[in-house]
Amino acid sequence: MRRALARRANRLLLGAVCLFTQAAALADDSCLYVDAHGSIIQARSLLLVPAEYRSRAVCKEIQPDEIAAPSQVELGNESRTAQFATDLGPMQVRWPRSIERCFSSSPSRAVGDAAIGVNRAIKSGRFTSELKQVHREWDLVFTDKATALAQFPVALTVGGHPGFMIPPNRIYIITDFVAPDCSGARVGDEVLAQVLLHEMGHVLEYLLLGERSSDSDRQRAEGFAAWFEQYSADFTTGIPRGQVSEYYSQLATQALQDGPGGFTGTAQDYAYAALQFKAIVKRRGVSGLMQVYQVMRESRLPFYDAVQRAIGWNRKTLEREMREVAS
Repeated sequence: MRRALARRANRLLLGAVCLFTQAAALADDSCLYVDAHGSIIQARSLLLVPAEYRSRAVCKEIQPDEIAAPSQVELGNESRTAQFATDLGPMQVRWPRSIERCFSSSPSRAVGDAAIGVNRAIKSGRFTSELKQVHREWDLVFTDKATALAQFPVALTVGGHPGFMIPPNRIYIITDFVAPDCSGARVGDEVLAQVLLHEMGHVLEYLLLGERSSDSDRQRAEGFAAWFEQYSADFTTGIPRGQVSEYYSQLATQALQDGPGGFTGTAQDYAYAALQFKAIVKRRGVSGLMQVYQVMRESRLPFYDAVQRAIGWNRKTLEREMREVAS
């Protein structure tokens, strides 16, 4: 189990992301580089990049509105497409045939199984009626690393992100960062399931926020998606119950010991951000978390202000609850 968790930590080091929240932080003339800790750092120009990282810095960035829709991403001649109905709505999935050997089941089957788990999770808790009745079109594409480097933002491909979401319904999976050895082993299937649950969580949060057109709170967005990934994992058939929560709990414990810091996209950052949501749900239930989102949606308050208004917790109280849940 520990070895499997270690492999999973390496593959999800920077987590799956919502590109929507990163876009606001990227300027046209910005440069990106990866530091010694594996974090993606932005600088306004190449001159502001530390000398030791300058040779690997990238100063030309594809913007989200330049990324082709999943249905339009170039996959070459050997590609497959599947369209099928789910309780969450119709889904279209595309992938190159070359990645099929990386997993024990087809990408379309993996997406379908993830959709079943998400639907069961939503129906099981006191989520909003909007989520319980969600029925929208979903557009997903699986690519290899070469395709990602050519067509997706460098911030993701350099950082090794296994997946990202662009609102309202576009999900992109980079298989080299999910199953780098492409062995078709079970751990690859489990990591893929996690990534899909995480990205679907981003879509659901976007709905909870009223399909807000701009939002730069990446810690909140990734925290919700990482929490939902844990919550919904226990409703899937392909992931052992409690395994994803154990993975995040180990990282969160270390994050609490290190103390809060800026969100740079490390695995510990994701775990710490998710622990905030886990603490709210532990003490106030899913309905309490939905109250927080109702306040954010209706009053346009940032996350911590909404927590204060909805359930009466200030930052100090929230951190205390986080430590109690993690202990």
